Amino acid sequence: MGQMKRKAIGLLNRIQFIDLAQAVTVPPSARKDWLREYLRRAVKGGKFPSYRYFRAAIPTIYGVRRGLDPSPPVGRSDLERHIKTACKGVDEAINIDAALHLFDMVRSKGYAAYDHPAKNLPLGLKRTAAIGLECELVRDGELIFQFPSPRRTRFEDRTITILLSLIHHAYATGDREGAVIEFADLSCDFETPTSRRERLPRVRDPRIIRLERSDLLSLDDLTPEIQSVHDLLLDLGDEPEPA
Repeated sequence: MGQMKRKAIGLLNRIQFIDLAQAVTVPPSARKDWLREYLRRAVKGGKFPSYRYFRAAIPTIYGVRRGLDPSPPVGRSDLERHIKTACKGVDEAINIDAALHLFDMVRSKGYAAYDHPAKNLPLGLKRTAAIGLECELVRDGELIFQFPSPRRTRFEDRTITILLSLIHHAYATGDREGAVIEFADLSCDFETPTSRRERLPRVRDPRIIRLERSDLLSLDDLTPEIQSVHDLLLDLGDEPEPA
């Protein structure tokens, strides 16, 4: 089995749900080309900037409460110092920037935050969409699963709908069936002709997005699109490896 095929199967067995949502957003006529570039980037590997230190700090940012621990939630300056120490100079600026923007957006909202086991959405035999959300929020009597995205590039509305739908089907189950699903978006606003012409810097414009349950996509709606991604990636695995 060649490297392209091995990587394609590896991606299919545990695809990141954000990548899956972006692939489903791409129109069918262009999806194969998009997935080809996605697969080739994975095969070539290389080092890309990572938000792993931001993700590891998410429970701390939300101030997760644990058992009888009376310690107050970590403050802003302590959070910055904690992430700086964890990064050890690697991707430090982007992780601190995302963490502080999320902190400023969510701490003022009065959430009570608690640990929750990370869950994935089953897509088939030994296949999952990896989500990895590890805390739940309560505010004004509502149970909320809120996924924070540190990416600076703003997703299309369709992609966000797919993301929230995937989270809903993975997390709003059993005794948490009535949970609200939200997207804590830390991206920059879309550029405008004026901002491009004047070369204005792109700055983060944090927002929290919530959709009505009726706006979420059902598994019946998602399944054919997800199967399309699966079939195309398998086909692409038979292509020659990139030079």
